[in-house]
Amino acid sequence: MIKRVLAAILFVLTLVLAYRLLAYFSGGSLLPVLGLIAAIPPRHWLGLGVLTICFYLLDWVRFRSVLAVLGQRLAAPYGLQLTCVSYFVTCLTPSAELHTPAMVYMLRRRGIPVPAALAASMTKSIYMTLWICVTSYACLALDRTIALPPALRASLPFLTLPLLGLAALLAGLAFFPKPLAARCRRMVRNARPGGLKDKLLSGLAHTAESVSAIVRSGDPQHWVCHLASLAFILMYVAIGWYLAALFGFTMSFGHALTVFSTSLMVAYLAPVPGAIGVTEIMTSYMLDPRFTPQGMAISLALRLLCWYLVTLPGGLILAAHALKAGPGALSGAGARHD
Repeated sequence: MIKRVLAAILFVLTLVLAYRLLAYFSGGSLLPVLGLIAAIPPRHWLGLGVLTICFYLLDWVRFRSVLAVLGQRLAAPYGLQLTCVSYFVTCLTPSAELHTPAMVYMLRRRGIPVPAALAASMTKSIYMTLWICVTSYACLALDRTIALPPALRASLPFLTLPLLGLAALLAGLAFFPKPLAARCRRMVRNARPGGLKDKLLSGLAHTAESVSAIVRSGDPQHWVCHLASLAFILMYVAIGWYLAALFGFTMSFGHALTVFSTSLMVAYLAPVPGAIGVTEIMTSYMLDPRFTPQGMAISLALRLLCWYLVTLPGGLILAAHALKAGPGALSGAGARHD
């Protein structure tokens, strides 16, 4: 209960601080920025809406493909529910700690075993983060026209550490699952039979084997996940490029790829709940270091479409499932493996 209260307080403080930061970098008020966003013609909202739907559908495709490698099915309507819940829980903690438990809980509700659900969620997230980081780092290295602060550009080599850490974790799970599983099983012998520790360790052993099965698979669905990850990045860039054109920013697609892939990387890696505020400010700076209302309007509209739009529905969906499951359902989401 205390953790939930603290998470709620942190979320509210994040929103307040983000609003103040955005207002400060917008010249003292967000009203002109919101006015610019509201003035986008309906025909362009229709175009942006089509791109946004494709953006979220690609999230379902990524999840469906990794589950398919393990012989599990995920229909599009439930996949979109997972997407909404994913964005909601990511906004509640600095490092998205609730993301994986929430995904496991939701997939269990569909009868998918915990090891498969956990392996699919982990692999999908690591793949996506790796592709985002690789794309952004490559673009920043090649596009010398991007307006990054000198200190940030000088520290780019150190920013590869999360990328190397994720790659090492995935490689360890993929190519050395048996030693990890054996260690977990040895630890199970010292745990109380049927207890939470026993179930978690047993689940982790099976999960390592499932992750290995996905990463080492030659199944075409495995490659679909990689292609969908790249398409996900390109769709985000396309939405940002569309918005930039609406507000008078002329840029090549290559430059747009640098700006908006970096925007997406900040959204994934910033140590702030949901990267709220940080992503908008960084994106606006890369568009125009003077922090013009137009640049801020682009960055805020992009985040509204590709993040905040599904956050509230995600909270309502998760609450509805929790009410159906009864008290204590969420707290035990990862405690049992089928």
